[in-house]
Amino acid sequence: MLSEKDNALKEVNSRLEKEKFIPGNIRDDTKMKALTSFTIKEFFCIYRFLQMEDDLSVGTKRRSIDRYFMFLVKLRTGISNEFLSVLFGISDSTVSRDFNLVTDVLHDKLKLQDVFPAKDEVIRYMPPPFRMHCKNVRTIVDCTEFEIQKPASPMEQQMTFSRYKNANTLKGMIGITPNGAISFISELYSGSISDKELFIRSKLMDRLERNDVVMADKGFLISKELEEIGCKLYQPIFLQDKIQFNFSEMVSNCQLSNKRVTVERAISRVKMYNYFEGPLFYNSLHNANKVFFITCMLCNFHKPLKQVKGFNNLI
Repeated sequence: MLSEKDNALKEVNSRLEKEKFIPGNIRDDTKMKALTSFTIKEFFCIYRFLQMEDDLSVGTKRRSIDRYFMFLVKLRTGISNEFLSVLFGISDSTVSRDFNLVTDVLHDKLKLQDVFPAKDEVIRYMPPPFRMHCKNVRTIVDCTEFEIQKPASPMEQQMTFSRYKNANTLKGMIGITPNGAISFISELYSGSISDKELFIRSKLMDRLERNDVVMADKGFLISKELEEIGCKLYQPIFLQDKIQFNFSEMVSNCQLSNKRVTVERAISRVKMYNYFEGPLFYNSLHNANKVFFITCMLCNFHKPLKQVKGFNNLI
């Protein structure tokens, strides 16, 4: 009789385990990618590569991999802590605490990876169009902005107001190699900062070597600063006082635009993590820098951009 009860209890527990929202119960790559942006194999490979088991085993009895899974679900989907608490059967406060824990651990792990390659490595993997016309390009830079909840303080409202977005934002800059890998990630700054000021504050110039070329859009008025360290800026030609461009200028601008589209696709890939969709709540800004850095770094675990066609299959 006791044995029958034990077997029945085991069967109930087995059913409950199968119904839990945990990575082991996601058996379909399409579903896993929708939830985390990675296939099942990629999800577990990254977890093992970053060796997070012990670091995430603190506090409650929740499994490390479940905390990591929940973090990626929030990052990819942008759903609220309240919704996550229902999915995972935990309290809102546990969701918040676990998200902050994984943020800290993942940030520290990824910070150990130096993704700014040596010049000879950039040249080695440079796509033919760059090799022919822009062989000294070390990095292609662009800025991106994320809307935030309007601050209560008038001073903070003014500092974070972006004329470009007509909203309160945080602004960051990424640099990519010619073959599409994210190689530099700045801190986030108040939305009112100019592209030039952000570039200078980012300390990217400390990583450049003599004769390096930086490719950027028109907003980066940094040619003087780059010349002072023996580097050069490639950017679209300004119309200035002319009515229209001549033929050679049009060709030059077109070639630059074709090469710069890679950085736009890299930023689009970052923004496919819906954590940054819609205004970020003011009480979540304390770790926005870390989450931005993690998101950019995770993009490098996806298929190289040069192998991806269009903007619809970036993840």
